[in-house]
Amino acid sequence: MSRRLAEFLLRSAVRRWPAELHDELSREWRAELHVLAERGQRWRMLRFAASLAASRPGTPVVDRTRFDSRARRTAATLLLAPPACLAILMIAVVGSAALVGSLFGVVDANLSQVPVLSALTAGLAVLLARRVGRTAARAALRGPLRRALGVMLPLGLTVVAVEYAVNSTTDDLVRAGPGLVVWLAGLALVLWGAGALAGRGRLRAAWWLGVLGALAVADAAVVLSVVNHIPGGLGPVVDGVTQYDGVDRVSAPLWLFTCWTDWSFGLPRPTQWEIFQIGDLVELQPFFYLACTPYALAYVIGAARPADPVVVPAPVSSPA
Repeated sequence: MSRRLAEFLLRSAVRRWPAELHDELSREWRAELHVLAERGQRWRMLRFAASLAASRPGTPVVDRTRFDSRARRTAATLLLAPPACLAILMIAVVGSAALVGSLFGVVDANLSQVPVLSALTAGLAVLLARRVGRTAARAALRGPLRRALGVMLPLGLTVVAVEYAVNSTTDDLVRAGPGLVVWLAGLALVLWGAGALAGRGRLRAAWWLGVLGALAVADAAVVLSVVNHIPGGLGPVVDGVTQYDGVDRVSAPLWLFTCWTDWSFGLPRPTQWEIFQIGDLVELQPFFYLACTPYALAYVIGAARPADPVVVPAPVSSPA
């Protein structure tokens, strides 16, 4: 009972300090509490916790420059990661073209490059995610919403800049806009939910929500782009000639994966011509989603992951 009361007082004391100091102070004070509890000094433990809860926050007990350095590292990671994802995609495009051309020759390159491009993009994205995930625990941002927005705002600016650079007309920007908005907003919600679960220690649930949610959001973005710009089914026949070709909506849930594999998974829809139309419309957007999502999930979940408890060994009494 006394240990629980001391824990409650300690949590109250921690909340009175600036948010960036919470983790550091909590670890230090819990370690002291653990030592006092192991020694059986319960009244001293309660006095220690009560004094912390009753005292006013004063001069920080940790080095402020350490947190300034942490903030700079966090800003550098969040600002440089989106261009790194873009570089991954460019490397994968060049690498897949070179690899397919050397293995299959120029004739078969167009048929084989898409799955190779997807595999290279995913592999490089996972490597970046592992690197970022190891440093995310020292991030300065606190709270799942702040982390999600911290990841998505630089990512959104990068996407807008790239689309503005590669699209020569306003019509092209308007065509790409709705799908990108759905992806950015949806992924932000997924990151917020995954970060909230990870903050409660439910890491497996956070990863499941993150991966499945990110796939659903990316698929919805592709579907919206196709539905807005390609009609469903075939157009009217005039003098024996079909006026336009469409894409049957029955295969909509597969469109994202079709973009990544150039394959209909043995199903009658989408046809090869429909696959070509979808790919020609969305171009590299699905691959950019693939390049960015692993980093975003790894950062948010890694930053929200609870710190490992500090284990302080009980003091060993020296022989008299």
